[in-house]
Amino acid sequence: MLDVRRLRVLRELAARGTIAATADALGYTAPAVSQQLAALEREAGVELLERSGRRRRLTPAGEELVIRTESILRELEAAEAALEATTTQVAGVLRCAAFASAHRALLPRAIAALAARHPDLSVTTQDMEPEDSLPALKLGELDLVLAQEYAFAPNPPDPALERTDLVEDPLRVALPEGHPLAAKDSVDIKALDAEPWIAGREGSFCHLVVVHSTRAAGFEPRLAHITNDFDVSYALVAAGAGVGLVPELAGPPPPGVVVRPITGAPRSRRIYAAVRAGSGARPAVAAMLAALTGR
Repeated sequence: MLDVRRLRVLRELAARGTIAATADALGYTAPAVSQQLAALEREAGVELLERSGRRRRLTPAGEELVIRTESILRELEAAEAALEATTTQVAGVLRCAAFASAHRALLPRAIAALAARHPDLSVTTQDMEPEDSLPALKLGELDLVLAQEYAFAPNPPDPALERTDLVEDPLRVALPEGHPLAAKDSVDIKALDAEPWIAGREGSFCHLVVVHSTRAAGFEPRLAHITNDFDVSYALVAAGAGVGLVPELAGPPPPGVVVRPITGAPRSRRIYAAVRAGSGARPAVAAMLAALTGR
């Protein structure tokens, strides 16, 4: 019979790539991880791993086992949630993460509502982009994540996660107050082909939306400033250093900046809450989802 604890170790290795990283994530020593994996191979009766330089790579049998491990862990999560749901007490620690604008605009309001309803529940939060927070959620390092997606780049369905859509966040262009297009009711992105652009870090949605939108409009953006902080973006726009795309949740623009609806580019982004599959019935998780959706 396969040991569930060892299956977790195998899934962790599949995500982390190295014995050392897996040991750090699980709080084990590297030899202990190797021993757990060797024992799992003996239980399975087939080779699950092969060496690839300094890394361990899953064999086809190992890949198949990791896929099936997801459904096993999902059922365990649901069983634990069902047991927790037999009590009406909402307590303990709920670990959350969100990208910066959602962290600022959505989580504090939900935390305030939870504090009034469930004073024994403690919530911790941190800034994390979806490309980092969603894997951490799957690995059990977080309990709930606020993530985002655009219609041109939807996050693919993941059987390890469940999602609750929260809001559609309109996207606008930020211009210096004295810009020739600032007086228009809306701005066509094609009219900004000669402008210096402000975008997020490469790999983030704040970067992707600028590059996708400008290339779709027929030009390569001249990226002059890279930041994922919309306060920094606004300050750079106010200084006349460039233009940028900002969501409504970035907040109102400061003096010297105007925001206008933009055409020829995505109109909005979708913000959603993600939890591990089966965990939505946990009292603490369910309470946070209710607070986020206004229930």
